[in-house]
Amino acid sequence: MSGGLSLVGAGEPGGELAGGVVRMRPAPGWAVGDPLAELAERLGGRVASAVHAEEVAALLESEGLTDEQITGRYRHRDLFSLAEALFALVPRAFPEPEPGPDPWRTGLLRCVLRGLTFALPGVGYVLGGRWADGPAGPFGVTAAVAGWAAAALVSWGWNQGLAHRAGLLLLAGRPRAAARCLLAGGAAGVLPATGAALALTGASHPSAPLFAFGQALYMAAATVLLVLGRERLLLYVLAPLCVAAGLGAAGLPDPAVAGALTATVGAATAVAVRTAVRSAPGGRGRAAARRDDEAPVPVRRSAAPALAGFAAGVLVVAAALDGQLVAALTVSMGVAEWLLFRFRSRCLAALRATGVAERLLARSWRVLARCLGGYAVTLVALAGVESAVLPGAPAWDVPHLSVLLALGCALWLTLLLQSCGRPWTAAAVPAAAAATALALLAAHTAAPGTVLGLTGAAATAVLLAAAGTVTARVTTHR
Repeated sequence: MSGGLSLVGAGEPGGELAGGVVRMRPAPGWAVGDPLAELAERLGGRVASAVHAEEVAALLESEGLTDEQITGRYRHRDLFSLAEALFALVPRAFPEPEPGPDPWRTGLLRCVLRGLTFALPGVGYVLGGRWADGPAGPFGVTAAVAGWAAAALVSWGWNQGLAHRAGLLLLAGRPRAAARCLLAGGAAGVLPATGAALALTGASHPSAPLFAFGQALYMAAATVLLVLGRERLLLYVLAPLCVAAGLGAAGLPDPAVAGALTATVGAATAVAVRTAVRSAPGGRGRAAARRDDEAPVPVRRSAAPALAGFAAGVLVVAAALDGQLVAALTVSMGVAEWLLFRFRSRCLAALRATGVAERLLARSWRVLARCLGGYAVTLVALAGVESAVLPGAPAWDVPHLSVLLALGCALWLTLLLQSCGRPWTAAAVPAAAAATALALLAAHTAAPGTVLGLTGAAATAVLLAAAGTVTARVTTHR
């Protein structure tokens, strides 16, 4: 049953039976009136796409050919002999499969909205800053600020790992498990964050640890809504607080400000719980719910996303305490996410267009350069807006922009490597940069801005080399 024989037809002069297959000398064209040639012409497209003669046999059988037609009209001993003749006669022509959907396609508006959800909570610090007074501690800030920073770092790392695991559960088709992971994990993460703040602020002034508790609770609720794609609900929750701050709520008495902040956190928590409960499919019965919870798709636990989030948080908080352009970095996260999706989408399109590793390498480097350069331009533009609009913002000059670009590019490349399935590389480099920066800052070897700029630039260089290697591999984009 070999498909490599050169067959033209049966019943022609000069043909001979060999093992049930008719061998013929090649001819410049098919003879008019040749039954086999006519059959090949009629079934050519379907025969050309067959990968084995048995597929042709099944096709002939579905056409209703009888034994009399096979032995009489086509002069073959049986169905399989005729199928082998057709399979060898018609050249192979496998149609290209239709390209699948692009999983990385997303809208810019949605990513910008998500970026706003990262920046707008800063209004809470403007209103709650009244509870941050006190003498400067060993970190150069008051105990309240140090406690809030510690709580933010714990929440940041915790919720990064939580979001990563919930995202994997969603990809595995387990929405109930993802919702339970977000709710239970978010609630559990509030305790260590509040404890970290309490260890630095103490209990003598309860307003500071209470603010840290609200901060941790809000970050857990925001994680639920962002993972489940409900960023618009989060904007609705934040809108009243932003309007109040714009109308001068900072001048209100402490009870009024505390009430506004409490209402915002409470609304965010309620919306997050309601969204998580509704996101899980209902009405399927206990057996279906058990199948969802015990789905055979494995979801590996990994501490890498939490470590990467904590390390990135250390660098960003250190930059904020040093008076760097952090607001621009926060707002840019929406554009960073969109550029990340665009990079993956363009690389997938390049892979489908070429399918050759060398060409993909050239194209991926160009796409990487354009996306990273576009993000750098966005950072510079947002930094100009921050410096011009926000009271007391840092100057829009080379030293501040250098720190901003170093940290921002390192964060974007970290996210890129995480999306490419390299979580430990994405965690190890920022962690090493954060540890180095803290050691140099503690030793007072140079100005904080210089330390952050140099460590961020070094991390960017290492991450860029890793990203260039990883994204040039064909297997990364399959």
